[in-house]
Amino acid sequence: MHRALAISELLTHILREVYNGEGPNLPQGVKDIARVSQVCKTFRDPGLDFLWRNINSLLPLIRLLPLEIRGEHGDTARLSKVLGDGKSPERQRYISISSRVRTLSFSEPREHIPRSLINDIVEYDIFLTPRVDVLRLRISSEAGLRLLPALVTSELSDISLSLDEDLYVFDRPQDLGDLIKSAYMSIFQCAPKLVHFSAVDLHEALPLLSLTNALGQDHMNIAYLQSLTHAAFYITTASLPQVLHLTSQLRKLEDLTIEAYEKPFEEIPRPSPCAPETFGSLKNLTFGGSPDVISHICSAFPANRTIQSVILRMHGLYTNADVALVLSGVVAAASKESLHKIIVTSVLSSNDLAQWDTNSGIDTHQSLLDIHAIEPALQFPNLEIFSACLGVPLYLTDEDHLRIAQTWRSMQLLYLSSIVQRVIGAYRPPASIASLVHYARYCRRLKALGLCLDASSKASVDACMHAMDACEQNGSERSLSLPSPSIQMLEFGPSWLECNFDPVQITSLAKAFTRLFSNLSACRACRTEELGVPQAAWTWMKVQTLYEYILFTGPGRKVITVRSAWKLRLFSMWTSDYGQDYEKVALAAPGSSVEADFDDVRNAEAFNQIMYKTARDELAKISKEHEVM
Repeated sequence: MHRALAISELLTHILREVYNGEGPNLPQGVKDIARVSQVCKTFRDPGLDFLWRNINSLLPLIRLLPLEIRGEHGDTARLSKVLGDGKSPERQRYISISSRVRTLSFSEPREHIPRSLINDIVEYDIFLTPRVDVLRLRISSEAGLRLLPALVTSELSDISLSLDEDLYVFDRPQDLGDLIKSAYMSIFQCAPKLVHFSAVDLHEALPLLSLTNALGQDHMNIAYLQSLTHAAFYITTASLPQVLHLTSQLRKLEDLTIEAYEKPFEEIPRPSPCAPETFGSLKNLTFGGSPDVISHICSAFPANRTIQSVILRMHGLYTNADVALVLSGVVAAASKESLHKIIVTSVLSSNDLAQWDTNSGIDTHQSLLDIHAIEPALQFPNLEIFSACLGVPLYLTDEDHLRIAQTWRSMQLLYLSSIVQRVIGAYRPPASIASLVHYARYCRRLKALGLCLDASSKASVDACMHAMDACEQNGSERSLSLPSPSIQMLEFGPSWLECNFDPVQITSLAKAFTRLFSNLSACRACRTEELGVPQAAWTWMKVQTLYEYILFTGPGRKVITVRSAWKLRLFSMWTSDYGQDYEKVALAAPGSSVEADFDDVRNAEAFNQIMYKTARDELAKISKEHEVM
């Protein structure tokens, strides 16, 4: 063995590369590490550390216990004798291996452990994972709840607990409520270093746990949760008062997620208002549920919390009043100066889409969303990210866009429901491409912009040209001059932009965008089924590059903008194959009426792949630091 391998830091680095503990290579990495650990004594301990660091089953640990568990019955006599001696070789061997475990996932429904064995573990107070950091548990029986204290240790920093339906239906003990309360108390009392906590219980209300009283029956000392900064609860609405009561007592809580699901005919409880001094450390909020549920949660918060980020997740088709109700709750709770990010989503279910398509039970015109839906959010002047993906477009006017651009001058990523699931085909967006001028002038930090615009008509493009001419003629101050140096990505939304528009329209759009944006990388037109063509890869357009190419190939013309290296790579293969016929191939999208000399579908598909891959790679660089969906 080379002497360099005796350096522990170097050996650990090499073994980490061999293990590759994430992604598709994990199974092979585990096998390789198992082999490496058997090479020599030098490799043994570091190899075993990697081999046991992350395990997704409790069974490997159970098999290390000094008993035979593969038969129909365990050797309980031997188990009792050995576990009674803390210095026995079997006990020490188990500890030497189990103490290497840092992350454990245990799903009781798919891992059968004999109940008699669980009873023995509980009786002899065995810590199955003495130094575990992260636990992912799914419990489905009374025995699983009783096993929980054997997994929770003082080193635990992150735990996710999910209570399965079987616990409530098929294996329900009489004292289930007390057992669940005891499970939560065990976690909070035995894990003083707990930082992340997540609970999933979609079946019954959580127990009421108080941290404010002295240590005693049904109460916990507040010191047990002083390290908790991240908490997430996926619950029924009946648990809202208990969750808010618990989380309001966490003095260091920074990130809170509450997703509440309504049961049929279940009344939404209205939680009591929290004291003014609560939630003082909170920075990031994520709420999920119906607009009424989210509004009820927000109503419990004290006003003017220094919250920085809010994510609101709804499911269904809602009106202006519904969306405004949710955002009004944020206005009531968050400080106007501190909030920098709002993401609100509403995903239409297959049932919603079916009702929309059959026009049964849904008044589609009532679902036309406009400025009134997002009006409350305009009270936050320091927003840097605002993303509204509501399933249907936001139909804003040019005047609305001017107001938004002048209000949100610090915005970096702005998506106004540009990616949608359904539209009203006969109702075109009232705003024209001229609205882009407002964002190019006033939002000088904006990187990505998604709007619902009508880009299908010559009048819309002409309006944009006139707006740019007026801006230049009026001699606006330098800080508001065109083009915008920051905007790199643009989405039209379902803009009725026809797939088979002629080269004149391409040139008009490219000229407009080249004047508006000096660093534009890509733009996209999102398609929906109502407009005749599903969203496809070829809807990506490199408009500035297309404009340069048209100028370059035209007789007597020359390129007036810089041809960067990635643009040359993008078109080198294409131009070598098709040369002057590039425009025909580019426009010959599937279903296009434009005539071409080639197999339209085949050539368009090749073009799609090149354009989409390049656009995807560039857009990943633009938005990799931001969560906008």
